[in-house]
Amino acid sequence: MGFWSVWALGVGGIVGGLFPVVGIAIQIADVGAPIAFVIAGTIALITTYAYAKLSVAHP
Repeated sequence: MGFWSVWALGVGGIVGGLFPVVGIAIQIADVGAPIAFVIAGTIALITTYAYAKLSVAHP
């Protein structure tokens, strides 16, 4: 697979998978959706930081 094929799969996954889930989350959580996204983003940042530190420790 070339660069553009992989890129197209990534964009298709985001458009086809992520955006509909956001709509469903907003329907279910209503006013709590922004708080849920902030919590999820914080967890993602903490996880990313841990992976970055791990990759430096074990090159």
